[in-house]
Amino acid sequence: MEELMSLSPEKILLRWMNFQLKKGGFQRTVTNFSSDIKDSEAYACLLNVLAPECSVKPSAMSVKDLLHRAKLVLEHADRMGCKRYLTPKDIVDGLPNLNLAFVAHIFQKRNGLSKQMKQVSFVDGLSDDAQVSREERSFRLWINSLGISSYINNVFEDLRNGWVLLEVIDKIAPGSVNWKMANRPPIKLPFRKVENCNQVLKIGKELKFSLVNIAGNDIVQGNKKLILGKWYFNQLHRVYFYSNGTQQWITCTSDFQNNLEVNKCA
Repeated sequence: MEELMSLSPEKILLRWMNFQLKKGGFQRTVTNFSSDIKDSEAYACLLNVLAPECSVKPSAMSVKDLLHRAKLVLEHADRMGCKRYLTPKDIVDGLPNLNLAFVAHIFQKRNGLSKQMKQVSFVDGLSDDAQVSREERSFRLWINSLGISSYINNVFEDLRNGWVLLEVIDKIAPGSVNWKMANRPPIKLPFRKVENCNQVLKIGKELKFSLVNIAGNDIVQGNKKLILGKWYFNQLHRVYFYSNGTQQWITCTSDFQNNLEVNKCA
């Protein structure tokens, strides 16, 4: 158990995925969420094991068009009730962050573990201690699904240098970050981290977020209450972004795994 809990989220999900693939008679071992899943064969086998009632016909995987294969896999996932964190092209291109988020969501929807095995929660073991909230875990998966260059294992630790938050903001509000003023990791000097976090808060205020009683140093210090309560979970339900030249608001529920509603601004 200690060995399992010491693994990264990616390694735990890979171990779980290969466990299920072995049950389905899959002949290969998946070692990553990029090149090893690009042909969709591992996904098709995994979903057939977990949800045989929604299965992809084996003959479908004989199709040479990889985009068509990936489309069938995502349609299978839809029938299971999984949210789409990625597109068929993302699978074929082997984008690791999006594929990792997709597999994590599949695990949460239907992991195929017995009740006894569920007493050891793989999800709760994704580098989180027992007290870390479901919201933090959901927020982490959401960030990792955005396709930014950074990958986070723990919201409170990995956001402290401000860089990931700047990447997130730039993703949802393109062009809002002054990258010339940003400090790229690794960042050794604490005041450089504060500079990044101060820019995060500055942009947040420009986007009309209500940022009362929170400073850049609160993020650097990993203040859980302020990061989740004051900052993102009260503010990302109103994230401003541009899509095809149209101003829109993203409206999120408090749990980022739930429905994501996009409402056009008046």
